[in-house]
Amino acid sequence: MVTVGKTREAAARSWAESYASRVTGGWRVRMASVAESRRREPAARRREETAALLDRVPAGAFAVALDPAGRARDTGEFAAFLSGHKDRGRPVCFLVGGAHGLDGDALGGTERLSLSPMTMAHELALVVLMEQIYRAFAHSTGRPYAK
Repeated sequence: MVTVGKTREAAARSWAESYASRVTGGWRVRMASVAESRRREPAARRREETAALLDRVPAGAFAVALDPAGRARDTGEFAAFLSGHKDRGRPVCFLVGGAHGLDGDALGGTERLSLSPMTMAHELALVVLMEQIYRAFAHSTGRPYAK
């Protein structure tokens, strides 16, 4: 997973790290970040940050950009999606945009995932995504997870 900027909010960082630490075994979660753009114009920021995110996608990984207009998946679908990629030995790299979002043109045909049709702070999106990754891990490996 690659995010724009460091997670400044201590609570969000703590929650994300807590969920990441619970994902074990053949599943691994790595978090990295790219610098926030210093450009003033939102469109220029989006282009620069999206390009930086895409540059950090590991070779052979399947990139998935968080986008409110992307495809929504329920827990079972998301678990099957992640498990399928894991079983094929293809890591998934999630791209979490900054305050101004991602540049759709720069993303090209990159898969897009919606956590919600509502806009949310990117630090909150990170926590929600990490919780869903942990939930998918628990679902796929038969571990209990409170509903």
